[in-house]
Amino acid sequence: MGEDISEEEFLDYHDKLPRIPHYIVARKLTNEELDEQDLRHALYRLRSYKHKLKEEGKEDTFGLKDISEADCDQEFLKKQRFFRRFEEISTLDWYFHPDYCKGGSLNDYQRLVLRNYGGSEYARWSEYHEFLHSHDVEEEYVKFCEELFKKLEWMEGYLDFPRPSHKWDRISSRGALQAIKLAATTFQKITASLAYYGYFECKQSIAYDRTWYKELDGVHFEIWCRVTEKQMSFRDALAEVCALNRFPLRQRRMEGALKRDYTMERLESEYHTCTAKVPPGTEKDKAKELIAKAVKNRLNKPKTYVQYISKKIHIAHVAGILPLKDSKEQCS
Repeated sequence: MGEDISEEEFLDYHDKLPRIPHYIVARKLTNEELDEQDLRHALYRLRSYKHKLKEEGKEDTFGLKDISEADCDQEFLKKQRFFRRFEEISTLDWYFHPDYCKGGSLNDYQRLVLRNYGGSEYARWSEYHEFLHSHDVEEEYVKFCEELFKKLEWMEGYLDFPRPSHKWDRISSRGALQAIKLAATTFQKITASLAYYGYFECKQSIAYDRTWYKELDGVHFEIWCRVTEKQMSFRDALAEVCALNRFPLRQRRMEGALKRDYTMERLESEYHTCTAKVPPGTEKDKAKELIAKAVKNRLNKPKTYVQYISKKIHIAHVAGILPLKDSKEQCS
């Protein structure tokens, strides 16, 4: 169950955490500052657009491939409406939030908002972009959550506890206390609210993984081994894997598929989807990796704040909002 933390220790750790920064949004930018912002934002949009052309092979719909930044004087950018059409027709995966562009205390990184494709790509998109944290705080939050996931792995064994219940309250409280201690002792930029938020999303992610795809990749991999190596039918391979009793979280589903044709058809369809990108002759370790990736991609798990941040930082480097020399992030 991880480390037990007393109430006195908790209060001590809690008091060490920084306070939530207050952003003064009442001060509006002057006309001169707005003009400067328009020029900066236009170049950010152009850089991101050209990056899409180069890295993603997108079609140059607007004929801007050969336009250099030297060509982008004020007159040219005004004629191009500062490339705002990229945001208006969703050419880019991001935009500058109009409300945030008015505030004098915010920077361009804080004004940057990712698109929430389908309205559900991110679990709590509206909360993520309203936090308005600086990039150094968000970078530290990513590292904090990576460590927190490791420390909270023990919670998986208690996710079946009934709720509400005294037992579950004790488990949940212990995890939260461990999150506060981790923030206070290792990550000095993480506020109490961010520590709690990270704890909540880590806990939800662990529960989601266990419910939807933990052990499922193992099931499909074992079936794949039998189908490819022994030339077994899907049903026979499934029966053999089921008999192993090695995947307790998926056991009932496998048994159900062997009894009901409808369940069998759904499971077999899922198997073919998850093994479609495993070429014939693939080594077992590589096949296992590809199947695990396909299982996760198929379920389309809503992305967390950590994934939102990682993509945002990558975009900020590409656009030039953050220096390219510091870029180590990968777009997710």
